[in-house]
Amino acid sequence: MHFWSTVFVLSAVWPSALCVTRYSIAEEMERGSVVANLAADLGLELGGLAQREVKLDIFHNKKYLDVNKKTGELYIVEKMDREYLCPTKTTSCFLKLDVIIESPLRIFNIELGITDINDNAPHFRRDRVELDVSESATPGERFSLPNGVDPDVGINTIKTYKLSNSEHFAIEIQTGSDGTQYVDLVLTKSLDREENAVHNLILTAVDGGVPVRSGTANIIVRVQDTNDNPPQFDKQNYTINMIENSPIGTLVMKLKATDLDEGLNSEIVYSFTLYTSEKTQDVFELNPNTGEITVKGTIDYEDMKLYEMHIEARDKGTHPLLGQCKVVVHVTDMNDNYPEITIQSIKNTVEENIPVGSVIAVVGIRDRDTGNNGNVSLSINQHMPFILNKSSDSPMHYRLIVSEPLDRESVPEYDIKLIVTDAGTPPLSENETITVHILDINDNAPQFPQSFYTIRVMENNAPGALISSLTAFDPDLHENQYLVYFILEKEIANTSMSMLFSINPENGNLYALKTFDYEIENEFLFHIEARDSGSPALSSNVTVHIIIVDQNDNAPVIVSPWRAHGSVVEEKIPRSTDKGSLVSKVIALDTDSVHNSRITYQFLQVTDATLFSLDQYNGEIRTMRMFSYRDSRHQRLVVAAKDNGEPALSATVTIKLSTVETAVKAYSDMTEVPLEYDIFSDLNLYLVIGLGSVSFLLLITILVTIVLKCQKPKPSKAAPPCRNSVISERNSTIADSTLVSNDAYWYSLFLAETRKGKMVVRQPVPKGSRYIVSSIPRGTGLTDTSDSAASTLQLLDVNDNVPKFPQSFYTIRVMENNAPGALLSSLTAFDPDLHENQYLVYFILEKEIANTSMSMLFSINPENGNIYALKTFDYEIENEFLFHIEARDSGSPPLSSNVTVHIIIVDQNDNAPVIVSPWRAHGSVVEEKIPRSTDKGSLVSKVIALDTDSVHNSRITYQFLQVTDATLFSLDQYNGEIRTMRMFSYRDSRHQRLVVVAKDNGEPALSATVTIKLSTVETAVKAYSDMTEVPLEYDIFSDLNLYLVIGLGSVSFLLLITILVTIVLKCQKPKPSKAAPPCRNSVISERNSTIADSTLVSNDAYWYSLFLAETRKGKMVVRQPVPKGSRYIVSSIPRGTGLTDTSGSAASTLQIVKQPDSSVLLNLYYETCSPC
Repeated sequence: MHFWSTVFVLSAVWPSALCVTRYSIAEEMERGSVVANLAADLGLELGGLAQREVKLDIFHNKKYLDVNKKTGELYIVEKMDREYLCPTKTTSCFLKLDVIIESPLRIFNIELGITDINDNAPHFRRDRVELDVSESATPGERFSLPNGVDPDVGINTIKTYKLSNSEHFAIEIQTGSDGTQYVDLVLTKSLDREENAVHNLILTAVDGGVPVRSGTANIIVRVQDTNDNPPQFDKQNYTINMIENSPIGTLVMKLKATDLDEGLNSEIVYSFTLYTSEKTQDVFELNPNTGEITVKGTIDYEDMKLYEMHIEARDKGTHPLLGQCKVVVHVTDMNDNYPEITIQSIKNTVEENIPVGSVIAVVGIRDRDTGNNGNVSLSINQHMPFILNKSSDSPMHYRLIVSEPLDRESVPEYDIKLIVTDAGTPPLSENETITVHILDINDNAPQFPQSFYTIRVMENNAPGALISSLTAFDPDLHENQYLVYFILEKEIANTSMSMLFSINPENGNLYALKTFDYEIENEFLFHIEARDSGSPALSSNVTVHIIIVDQNDNAPVIVSPWRAHGSVVEEKIPRSTDKGSLVSKVIALDTDSVHNSRITYQFLQVTDATLFSLDQYNGEIRTMRMFSYRDSRHQRLVVAAKDNGEPALSATVTIKLSTVETAVKAYSDMTEVPLEYDIFSDLNLYLVIGLGSVSFLLLITILVTIVLKCQKPKPSKAAPPCRNSVISERNSTIADSTLVSNDAYWYSLFLAETRKGKMVVRQPVPKGSRYIVSSIPRGTGLTDTSDSAASTLQLLDVNDNVPKFPQSFYTIRVMENNAPGALLSSLTAFDPDLHENQYLVYFILEKEIANTSMSMLFSINPENGNIYALKTFDYEIENEFLFHIEARDSGSPPLSSNVTVHIIIVDQNDNAPVIVSPWRAHGSVVEEKIPRSTDKGSLVSKVIALDTDSVHNSRITYQFLQVTDATLFSLDQYNGEIRTMRMFSYRDSRHQRLVVVAKDNGEPALSATVTIKLSTVETAVKAYSDMTEVPLEYDIFSDLNLYLVIGLGSVSFLLLITILVTIVLKCQKPKPSKAAPPCRNSVISERNSTIADSTLVSNDAYWYSLFLAETRKGKMVVRQPVPKGSRYIVSSIPRGTGLTDTSGSAASTLQIVKQPDSSVLLNLYYETCSPC
């Protein structure tokens, strides 16, 4: 630390002959500071000083100094404060001390002068000084202020005083005889309390030290008030209007005078002056304290129309000051009759959809006053959706009409306050309130708080569990606000939500109807509709997004090495396998989410834990050392694949390894191992498909030929009109209770019961048919028709036929990746009804479909039945759909039928194979290490690829794209195993690069590749006993193929022969009887009938239920079982217009014979009939 001091030595001879040494230092020097070198100043030797005892005697209660014996220096032990050491304010301050040195004893007197530094700031004994000064004080008046105090001396003490800026005050500094400075506050300008009541000043004392220090004191000058301001009114003249008959005590006005003084000088007293008449003072009263003027007497307009008051305001000062004003009161004539309101008609209840302009009420008004006081008007006191319309016929009548649409949800009722006001001064008014209740209509759709809800549901939930509650709000009333909740099927794609979720229609609680599985379906998006019960019903919907949260509920599945369910995998490895060789690789898949599906592998059981190692991440099993003669020939490994879920699930696979003794052969002795062949190869498949196709085509050809041969020729153009024509006239005559017609067809329709006077419809009549029916009297012949009566029977259509599809089941094949909107097929139904009864509309039936909403996947043209695809289908996601289509006619009531449609999505080869083993990062290369001494036939690696296409397209074959040495490795094209074809030689490269392609069986084929880098590791070659396995060769055209061809050919031939024989037997016609003439048949015997114009005629209707003659085909058909032993005479007559011409008829006898096989044989005997 740097310090300064002035050291000087004064040598003087005191009267006592003692020598005094003086030093001078500044106060507040740091500890350890050297004051002086006593040894040098006193002439002492340092060497002797260290051996002598030195003592410092200070005449003070503290030890501030000490002597260093080694250096002889006097140094500071404690800081010294001059103001503490010398409390009296003197110019000099000394610290006396004696230095006593023994051996020999010497005493030195030392005086240490302490010089002052500016370490104390000035301060005032009172830092707040308050002065009371009257505002009447004259400039030049003085006020004493306290002095500042500074313990420092000399130049460091107070030098001057300063006062903060003030236009009213200044300071004067005076110095006393002792040098003390005194400060006086001098008033330089007159004070005005009303302008500034308090003056805040700051007095600052400044010393002369370096640096300069200062202290302040607050001077607060309070200005004392004097009565120098008179009271003042706001205005000199006030004008007031007062109505007559104002009640006593009515406030006319309140005068307010202000006085800027304070205290008694500002307190005001009000009073009337002598210029105010006594009559005015009798009518009005003035409050002397508040200045309020109130009515004291009766104000009468007829007595005095104007009052004039002179008022003074006087303060309470010692010398009171006053102010005056004049108040003029004008009296106004009073309007003392109130107007009246009369409600003449009103509708207190209206619906909220009432049209604008509708009349709510009719109101009349009147006022008994005259002039302006009798002029009245009617108004509504606030804004409402109603207005008043003055009647043009009667000005005193108003109509209250609706001016704006009403909304009950905003305002359920209106209190309409009608105010009638006259034109008097002041105006008088009366009011009447009309209450209008608004009835609710269903004009508000339900509203959900949110437009989109996301609900998370944990998979494996309990069916029927509550998953959320969706509540909508409808501000309507009663049934208009009763809400019903639905799940909207039509808004959902690919899923029928009503089979998965249900919603409580009353409260909107949403329930799960099934247990969800995250691996099958992980989210649903559908809409929920809230519909009120109004008429018509209003609704709104909200989108609901259900997210299924995954649980660890799927155990890993071992996909490699493959094994049958519950069986053990058996592998063979050479006993000479080197350390680090790949023995097998376990691959497991987990269908849970990413976190739960992370799989690790570990040994559960192992025959020898020192022999094999298992990579916990990729599942590779490798040898940790070479086999020794002590190792067992059979090793059993149980590997567990555990997922990352909580709790964790696992799967195990048992691998039995058998070691095989092989001999190390030279390269020249190496032989190639043929590839194994799948016994069910592509050749078998193509052979089966070819034979089946040829057999099917041959069968179809024969069937079409036979059908064409057996088809009947079309009728000639001259043929009579078809029986199914819409309008045809068929003449019939009723004779002897029997229908007589020129066409037998209609007998199947009607039965005449003439004894009862009825004609009975026996079966449904073709629509639109028209029949002419005539009746003749009963007789022995058929010629008497003079009394016959004819009538026309017109048949009108009714909707009695349901639409019919040609097929009951349709199968439609759709290629995946189709274009949206593509036409898939056309389904057309037929309805034999007429007009609107045959107009068909087609629908897709949603209710028949489980788990899928077809309306979002397919659409059908309601007019022509065309089916379109609304989306692009993916075979790997959905491969078939089953639903129903309904055809409904437009009759009343409508009839309908439906048909089942089976949509089959046909797979395309649109998914490339995916390499799952060996695993590698995207685009990276798999690196493997194998011992260089690996034997021939050893497994090096195994490539496994998966394809999500259909069975045919997903059949994968493997082949090399690139290989460093084609003679060194072989690849099984079916299972992807890479094995050595020979042992490594010294010429082979240490690094082998294999590029394997996995190609599917699609058209065009898709593929994936994997690159495997093999590095050989040097190991010792051990010799073992020779053991060579000779693989069996496989004949590509095996016995299986031969048996397959023979079996398919035999079955196809037998099926063909069976169908041909059946068709021939069915198409063979019975031989006609030799006695049968080529004429149409009739039955005439005990029940006589005649065929006339291809129609059966008989005198008894009974037999029509037995036979039906189809004379155009030359046949007679038995319509129902015939009584055994019956005999019928059948005759034929030529076609004519009447029934009398039978000259050319031929008769035959029909004998019913019972055969042993319970069948009925009809023997027909023809006889020639003579003319009737």
